Amino acid sequence: MQQTTRLVRLLSAALMATAGSAAFAADPAPAQPAPQQVAQAQPADPAVAAQAAAVLQQDKDLQALPLTVSSTAAGVIVVKGAAPSADLAQKAIKLVAAVPGVKEVRNEIKVG
Repeated sequence: MQQTTRLVRLLSAALMATAGSAAFAADPAPAQPAPQQVAQAQPADPAVAAQAAAVLQQDKDLQALPLTVSSTAAGVIVVKGAAPSADLAQKAIKLVAAVPGVKEVRNEIKVG
C-alpha cells in the first residue's frame, strides 16, 4: 500500500514536470519591441502648466471660473473645472493651446 502511494506520487510529479516543460516549450519567446517602439515616459511640465494657468487668469471672462490646469507629460496640459457655457470652455481651451510648449490640451471642463 505504501509503495503504491509512493509510486502514484512519483508518477504525478513526473507528469506535472513534463506537462510544465511541454507548455513552456510550446510558448514562443515573447517578442521584444523594436527600440523605436518603446515609449519613453515624459515627465510633467509644471512650467508650461503655470503659464497656461496665468493665461486663463489674465482673461477677464475666465478669471472668475473655477478652472485648474495641470500637466501630465511634457507639453500635455489638462484643464479641469466648470464653465457656464460651451463658448467659455472653448475659449479657455484655445487660450491654453496657444501657450508656447503646449502640444496637447485635454478638455475636462464641465459645461452648465
